[in-house]
Parts: sequence; structure tokens; C-alpha cells
Amino acid sequence: MRLTIYIWLALAGLAFSHAVLASEVEDITVQVRGSDTQIVISHDVNVKPKVFTLDNGQPRVVIDLVGAKLGAKLHANKKQKGVGGVASVRYSKRGDGDVRIVADLASGARDSSFANSNGQLIVAIKGGDIPLRMFKGEPYPRLKPDFTLGSTFVVETTKPAKDTMVINASLSKPVETKAVRSTVSGIPVPIIKPAPRKIAHYRKPVIVIDPGHGGHDPGAIGKTKLKEETVTLKAALELRKQLLATGKYEVVLTRSTDKYIDHDKRIYIARKAGADLFISIHADSTAKDTTRGASVYTLASRAEGRSRRIVNSQNWISGVDLAEQSAPVGDILVDLAQRKTLTKSGEFAEILLPQLKSQTLLVGNSHRKAGYYVLLAPDVPAVLLEMGFLSNAKDEKLLKTAAHRKKLMKSVTQAINIYFTAQSPLQAAR
Repeated sequence: MRLTIYIWLALAGLAFSHAVLASEVEDITVQVRGSDTQIVISHDVNVKPKVFTLDNGQPRVVIDLVGAKLGAKLHANKKQKGVGGVASVRYSKRGDGDVRIVADLASGARDSSFANSNGQLIVAIKGGDIPLRMFKGEPYPRLKPDFTLGSTFVVETTKPAKDTMVINASLSKPVETKAVRSTVSGIPVPIIKPAPRKIAHYRKPVIVIDPGHGGHDPGAIGKTKLKEETVTLKAALELRKQLLATGKYEVVLTRSTDKYIDHDKRIYIARKAGADLFISIHADSTAKDTTRGASVYTLASRAEGRSRRIVNSQNWISGVDLAEQSAPVGDILVDLAQRKTLTKSGEFAEILLPQLKSQTLLVGNSHRKAGYYVLLAPDVPAVLLEMGFLSNAKDEKLLKTAAHRKKLMKSVTQAINIYFTAQSPLQAAR
């Protein structure tokens, strides 16, 4: 009985200490200080906030306060107007004991920094240098997250006789097309304004090519001093040339010169570009100099959990704003995206390997699984291509030649053509 009482008192003490330590958000104000706009969040206990920005669609700053609750002053009003670089601020309870605050930024504003001390969390917003583009006095509509490079949308003028404006998301200036009146037996037919409808447009698939290593990281080095960073860049440039020559794809390189790009940045570039396929190009090396041949890697299922770091830091997948979702729904969406991405990655790898085999030797067990960081994006099908072994004299000699690299990249181009031929022609639902 005494032991039971001690346990009950201990549990009660823990519950009491948790209640005491729970932070109450007492007030949220937005103010302009010099060239900055500040979001000032007053709370009664210091907390460790999670602050991140989202710039797909409406740019905004998201502030998560774990173990916090809204004070009585804030319960009545869950949205307030902003000033300066902040258009508005929204806040709500999230889960059992968290608070989420979302600041919608004004055009051209961006997150600068935040500080948390003495019961105040201050997020400073800098005014951006990106002007709001205008069309006949009205702002262009912002692109939704699922519109990516090369997508198009239509803006119709208010009067039917006016021209229709077709805007390409990858262009800085609109392209005008003239409206033409139809005639029947020489009599003009009135132009009838069509009912609003969703118009689907063909979007070229976006291929992101990632030349491995670079800058201070040379990668593997062959016996004749051939550096992996050099051969991967040359191969990537050749692949870009071949893909652009088809006229079928948008192509993005993570690097086009001899410089190092952090792994996080490589993934961000691919996701930001709305990549339909990510290909990281490498050359292998091993202590056994008789080993040679190409291979293709896809993400091992055991490494899926590591992609949560990417989701947590960027907080969006495939154009879906996770900041607008509850935690359980967000987890489900991430899981579905990962399943789909792993399937598509595997499909492309199985198409690529026979094409490679027609041009070069493959190493045994040529479709391999690994937890390489560049394969971790939860919503971008990705493969890592090892073109051969620089530690093998024959492979190194081949990879040194432009002719062999051209053959290898031709097999990659053919595989990409086959892969996307089987995809939806509109490329609308990746």
C-alpha cells in the first residue's frame, strides 16, 4: 500500500511539473523596426521553437512551439492582420500540447533570423528585392506548389474580345496569342466566354542530373590520377546535351563547374525544381583492382527513416504543404509518397540496366540497394549510377574517353525515353 502511494505521488509530481513547465503563449504582435518586420511572441516560459520557411505557393514562416498552449487573450482571435513584410498571422492548437503559428509573408519578404530569450521569441523578416510582377495593373497569380518548371496556365481577360494571355512559368515575360473571330458564311460568330474549367497542359518531365563530388571533394582517384569529380561532371554535361537534343525534357544540373555542393543542397535543388527523376553520376573504387563494371543503386528500404530529416526541415512533399496538415495526416502523406517514389526508382533502375548492358560491362548484382544521402528525397524517384571502377585499369581507361562516356550517356537517355513513354502524357500526377 505504501509503495502504491509513493508511485501515485511520483506520478502526480511529474504531471504537476509538466503543467508548470508548459509554456503559455500570451501575445503575438507584428511590428516594423527599421527595415525589418518583427513577429514578437510573448510566452511565460522559455521554449525551444522550431522555425522554418516555406516558399512554394504563398511564402510564409512557420513557428512550432512544443509543449505550449494559447493564452486566454489569443483564443478569441485565430488570425490577425500584419504590417510591413507580414501580410497576416494565423495560429492554432496543434496536437495535444503544441502551438503552430503561421505568418503569411508579403510579396518579396523573406525570413531573416529569430531569437528566443527572456520570455520573447522574435522572428525578424527582411524585405525582399523581388518585385511583384504586374499585368495591366493586376498581380500575376502565384504558382501553386504543383506547378513546376515548364508548366503553363491561362489568364483570361475580363472582356471576351481581348487577347488571351498564356504565361509559361519558366519565362519572365508573357507570350501573347491573338484571339481570332470565327465566321459562318461570312457572318462573324460572337465569341462566347467559356465556363471556368481546369485546363491541363503538357509539362515536360524535369530531369535533375547530379555529378558526384566536386571542389574540395575529388572522390575516387584512378591509377593515372583520373579524378571522379572530373569524369562525373563530363558525363553529366554529355547527358544534359543528349537530353536537351530530344526536346522532350527540362534538365537541371546540381553543379556545372568544379565546385562542391552539399548533399542537402543537391536534394533541395531536385525537389525545388519539381524533379520527375534524379540521376546521381559516380565512378566506383575498391581495393580489389580486378573488379570492374557499371551498377545502379536505389534506396534501401532500411534507410527510409532517414528521409524524415528532409521532410522535417523542408516540410513539404510533392507540392503538398505539410504545415497545413495535422501530424497524423502528414505522416500518411509522407509514407504514401515514399512508397510511390521507391516503386518508380526501382522501375527506372530495371529499365536502365539492360540499356547499360548493351554499351558496357555490368558488375555482378548490378541493381544494388544502399542508403546514400542523395537518394533520400521522399518524393523524387532517384538512382545513383556507378559508371565503372577507377581502381580498375580498363574501366579507368574507358571512362577517360569522351566516346565511352557518350555511349554510357546514350544508354541513360534511351532508358529515360522508355521510362517516360510509360508515364502519363500530361505528367500531371507524379
